[in-house]
Amino acid sequence: MNSPSVTGLHAPPTLDVPSATGVDAAIVLAGPGARAMAFMIDWMLRTALSVFYMLLASLVLLGNLSFAVGPDESALWFLAGLMPAAAIYFLYHPIVEPMMSGRTPGKRMAGLRVLTLEGLVPTTSALVIRNVFRLVDSMPVGYVVGLLFVLFGRRHLRLGDIAAGTVLAVERAPFLEKLARDRGDAARHATWHEVRSRAASLRRRADSKVDDALAVVDEYRRAARLINVARAARSTDDRNTTEYLEATYADLHDAIHRPARRGWQVLLALFRDRIPAALSDMRIHLLAVTLLFITAAVTGAWLIFTYPDLIAMFASPNLIATVERGELWTEGMLNVAPSAVHSVDILTNNIVVSFFAFTLGLFFAIGTLYIIGLNGLSLGALFAFVGQHGLAGGLFDFVVAHGCVELSCICISGAAGAYIGEALVRPGARTRSEAFRLAAAQGLRVMGAVTVLLFVCGFIEGYVSPDPEVPRWARVTIGVGFWLFMISFLRGYVFGRSRGGPPINA
Repeated sequence: MNSPSVTGLHAPPTLDVPSATGVDAAIVLAGPGARAMAFMIDWMLRTALSVFYMLLASLVLLGNLSFAVGPDESALWFLAGLMPAAAIYFLYHPIVEPMMSGRTPGKRMAGLRVLTLEGLVPTTSALVIRNVFRLVDSMPVGYVVGLLFVLFGRRHLRLGDIAAGTVLAVERAPFLEKLARDRGDAARHATWHEVRSRAASLRRRADSKVDDALAVVDEYRRAARLINVARAARSTDDRNTTEYLEATYADLHDAIHRPARRGWQVLLALFRDRIPAALSDMRIHLLAVTLLFITAAVTGAWLIFTYPDLIAMFASPNLIATVERGELWTEGMLNVAPSAVHSVDILTNNIVVSFFAFTLGLFFAIGTLYIIGLNGLSLGALFAFVGQHGLAGGLFDFVVAHGCVELSCICISGAAGAYIGEALVRPGARTRSEAFRLAAAQGLRVMGAVTVLLFVCGFIEGYVSPDPEVPRWARVTIGVGFWLFMISFLRGYVFGRSRGGPPINA
């Protein structure tokens, strides 16, 4: 079976997907204009939803529509007002696309849909990968990177599509049905419209029976035969009918080849088998990134011990002044804001840093190594600076409960980014885009585990680390215990994987 190919130079590019019938399913790819229209509709919608939520939250929580927050309401407003509004805006695409099978309201209105290179609805993981790489597509501002890829790429794909193995396709059948109705010619498409409706019901698993599935398969074969005849005849007399038949055939191709939903089985296999296997593949990268982080930390400490004035490169003037007074900036944190606010703020920051370390690996790992090195330098410099003022023990007490796992997660994220970088530098027998796509999929599995661990780190750093009543022995116990749990979690033992079983990368 041949691999999918793209045809069409001046006309819209078409992805020809091989099928079991021997007749390729033709999928028309969206151009920059259609992409921009869908994006703008979605942008206006998510912005409107975020603003509406903030107005509603301000009215309910603050009793006004001016966002005037009093000192007693700041924590509540942050947790129940600002954070949900930000989540609506930034998580709009990652949540809506899987829920709507590769669509969003903007894509639906523009007649577009995300599909795989095989013409199928992407898995949830592929759609998540597609949206994670928005971090890079949106750089430096205004989606410049993504726009350049869309404008000059053969398939009009942004980096997120390349990483996920997806395309943005035009949904032709609904448009052609509407066109036929406007022309008063809908009767000619009535039979195939019924076939599409049956296939859509089969995709939704809505009251579908075995007979419905067999009927869809028969119609799929019949459509293939009719398309083959039409293409062989090369007749232009009934081009609209042929085009509608090809669009219906592409829809049937998706319905028939869509894999079964396995829900919790997929999730269990992810944490029990796939994440450990991915980490096994990245073990050399993890070792290299960890050594880089340690080397950078030692270098940062040496720099500050040797040239104390360089601390201004790593710390703010307020932090420096606080330490020089003999105090840590972590003291009294719970008096400034509640633990819940600290947890959410810290969690958000850690996840953003980790995902940047991962996604920037596509710059041949240079971006990843920069973030890991910078974090190591900063940590070493801060410990050296507080050590010079006799506060190293206090900083250790603050860091140890959450830091063992948090720093490990940063290194693991860096290893995932370095894994992508190596795939781009040394793709082997694969094409560079194929190697990138496979490495991104492996990396995202690891990042799923990292995100779960960082949630717990955020809780510890918000509730345990700044609490002066927690003794050192308890902090060390929590930090080491959670680190050992992390090892078991990442090896799959928490989810039932046998320690005496086959190799995790088998």
